[in-house]
Amino acid sequence: MAAKRAGNSKFLKEYNESVVLDLIRTNKAISKAELSSITGLSATAMGVITASLIGKGYIHEMGTGESKGGRRPIMLELKPDSFYSAGIDMDTDYIKAVLMDITGKVVNNKCIDMLVPPSFDLVIKKAEKLVVKMLEEQSLDFSKLLGIGFSVPGMVDSLTHKIVLAPNLEWENADIRQSLTILGDIPSYVENESMSSAICENWIGLCSNVGNFVCINIKSGIGAGIFTGGKLYRGTGGTAGEVGHISVDENGPKCGCGNYGCLETVASSRSIVERARRLIKQGVVSSLNRFDDVEEIDLDAVIDASRSGDEAARNILNEAARYIGIAVTNLVNTLNPSKIVLGKEFVKYADLVIDIIKGVVECKALKDPAERVEVVASEIGESASALGAAIIPLKVLFKYTL
Repeated sequence: MAAKRAGNSKFLKEYNESVVLDLIRTNKAISKAELSSITGLSATAMGVITASLIGKGYIHEMGTGESKGGRRPIMLELKPDSFYSAGIDMDTDYIKAVLMDITGKVVNNKCIDMLVPPSFDLVIKKAEKLVVKMLEEQSLDFSKLLGIGFSVPGMVDSLTHKIVLAPNLEWENADIRQSLTILGDIPSYVENESMSSAICENWIGLCSNVGNFVCINIKSGIGAGIFTGGKLYRGTGGTAGEVGHISVDENGPKCGCGNYGCLETVASSRSIVERARRLIKQGVVSSLNRFDDVEEIDLDAVIDASRSGDEAARNILNEAARYIGIAVTNLVNTLNPSKIVLGKEFVKYADLVIDIIKGVVECKALKDPAERVEVVASEIGESASALGAAIIPLKVLFKYTL
């Protein structure tokens, strides 16, 4: 929540409402008496606050709870299907959109394929149309939309919300908010896709009660969202978390950043596929030789071959996992998190390699932080960035620091 501070009565009213609203969210169902006990506010003050929130449509009375002596208390909860937020995840080959209500329930979702590399103007137009279509399908007008979050695989300036650089999309110095036409009047937010995934894991995922964790997204690139002390860590310019450019092999391939052996070059989905295609061209014995055109080999094909016992495919995934383990070790030693969540396309093959990653961390990380960290695969997977983007407007409503 936002830090408590002295202020005028309007600020205090808004602050108290946001505190109460968040307590109702986290407790699912709670009485006014319980809210008064937790906050220290009087029953009269709590009555005024909850009446205001009911009047605004954020909460409602949903029945009675168990009596602790005397009258059964009336329970309050967030009002489902009252207000909504939209999340747009833009990646190299698709646009994924979700519409979420104030309770965090997804009520609609869309996904369309895009050309590679995608045109910035075309992506924005299609993203707007997806949001409008979801609203129309739910028979909602714009007044019910709290905001739109955009998730981008690249560096985002946390102050201006402009895209500094999204190399895999070939976008640079792009301004999504200024490019909106249909939805230009709706509050909009732009976030790095790994940060969005971390927001999702913290709000509804594996890290809802974790203050210090790292969420690593593995797809065409590799990035991380970092939480410290319960808040996102962005760094000086908002670009913290570029773990894909941790050098894990000084003799490795040249990276787009100009360095050699970056994690992205040896462990991203793209690098896994490229290595598989290269080995097949070199004549390695593998079930992947069934492809007449090696360019048709994709990540799913490599995973399927590995699951079928193909040694070449298994070695490719295992090698990528060992490099991920080295990078995770660096994060464990540097940040001392309690949890590291591996997501996006990694979840497709997590069961095949997670033990390799854990083994590298156990062998290479410092003993104390290694014993305190839990390395897991995301349970949300590829939808985490879109969901996290949709959660951003909700965090604004609940007065959380972005």
